[in-house]
Amino acid sequence: MLKTTAALILAAASMMQPAVAAEGKWTEGYGQGNLEYFIDKQGLRLMIGCPTEDSGLDMSSSLSLSRVSDGKDIPAFTVTVAGMSFEGPFDAASRVGANNFLALLERLRKDNATVKVGNQTIVFQKSNAAKVLPVYGKKFPCNVG
Repeated sequence: MLKTTAALILAAASMMQPAVAAEGKWTEGYGQGNLEYFIDKQGLRLMIGCPTEDSGLDMSSSLSLSRVSDGKDIPAFTVTVAGMSFEGPFDAASRVGANNFLALLERLRKDNATVKVGNQTIVFQKSNAAKVLPVYGKKFPCNVG
């Protein structure tokens, strides 16, 4: 009986863990009408949220950074890719936000992202970004502007 109870507790605890991407690799996911592209490194998740037209939500695409352990958002960070810096978090709800979002996606597909949070600097490798991140064009899935 004790072994069964312990097994049930361990099973329940494992189901409460947040989704984990392969460390240092871009991952694509989908949930509630939103495409998500994210990469984990050193306990942080850099995430691109892409609400689609099919979602029925009047939301724009966004960039965020959170802790993998508890999903808590980081309120301020800077991402530098290919010589261009972006202050995060941000969304693509305005003309400037949409332009920044598209520029960020294009650069992430080609170069590493250096994220600065307070005194901490983390380099997210481009790894498989060119294969995973969407390309702006006719079939671009993300809501911008």
